[in-house]
Amino acid sequence: MENVERKIIRLELQVGELIRILAHLNERIKNIEEKERDGKIISIHKRQATHRI
Repeated sequence: MENVERKIIRLELQVGELIRILAHLNERIKNIEEKERDGKIISIHKRQATHRI
């Protein structure tokens, strides 16, 4: 039972970390959208993945 409780606590910590990361990414997206609206960003170039054969 103690082992299960430890696993639950570990999962809760991991979920908390994921929520923190998602909040950070959401904030970055908002900042980019605001800059686009203000006309500060002329263009955003997406990196294209190169595939090896």
